[in-house]
Amino acid sequence: MKNLFARVNIALFGLTLVLLMVGCASTSDGDGYSFKLTKMNVDWKMTAYQEGVTLGNVTTAEQQQVSAANAAFQASFQQALAEANGNLEAPAPANVRQLATELIGLIDSVL
Repeated sequence: MKNLFARVNIALFGLTLVLLMVGCASTSDGDGYSFKLTKMNVDWKMTAYQEGVTLGNVTTAEQQQVSAANAAFQASFQQALAEANGNLEAPAPANVRQLATELIGLIDSVL
């Protein structure tokens, strides 16, 4: 019985080590924000923004600000996506995520 218990403990210890080693391996930059997720976050906010414009809740000046921020984001996104060979699952670069965050924050402030 002691022999079986020792074998089970050794097997569990080995399995735990393997799971820890595999769980710590990563090829992304750690935050998990792919181009696809970044685009989804911006698209969702832009849809809400367009509804606000339709309802008349956004001034002309605010529309110009959002339009400029969206143009900057879209240009950066498209350039970075082209550099990633169109792979939407690739991690989005920091500058693209930053522009997305700024655009989303601006939309939140005007709605």
